[in-house]
Amino acid sequence: MNDLPAWVKTMAREDGFSCDVTMLAHGGWYLSDHIKEPQTKFNVMYGDYDYIVLQEHSHPFDRIDDYHSASKTISAWADKAGSRIVIYGTWSRKDDKESQDFMNKINRDIASDNGAILVPVGERWWSYNDAWSDIEQYNEDGAHASRAGTEFAAKIIWTAIEDNISEKTTR
Repeated sequence: MNDLPAWVKTMAREDGFSCDVTMLAHGGWYLSDHIKEPQTKFNVMYGDYDYIVLQEHSHPFDRIDDYHSASKTISAWADKAGSRIVIYGTWSRKDDKESQDFMNKINRDIASDNGAILVPVGERWWSYNDAWSDIEQYNEDGAHASRAGTEFAAKIIWTAIEDNISEKTTR
């Protein structure tokens, strides 16, 4: 929604980085659905990506064993291709704030298990939402991000990737 990859691309270019983005997404799909599709493996293996952002189905945030398994599979493909996995930790529904801690823990575990970069959007979502209550982060469906929420998420994604780039160049 709201062209999240395009936002990240714009932010990268504004910071002086050449950036191209590709998105492979189907509404309602889990990562376990993606690994069954031949184009997913092909894109990961031959897309020449520096970073591959994985986002699990968030609403409901269930099928956790499948999430672990699918992320391992995609991470193995990415390792062979020389790409770095990024786990996009999303937010809970507007009416289900209490689920956020569980989502944060699972996303942290998945990132750790795969040696991936964690993008903790969900971990920051609610404090930002509380501090800036006049800015609506949710789309009217109470699950997806509004334009402002998308910009917030894109900034966290880009910052995590940029920090990794900076870390690699200072070694």
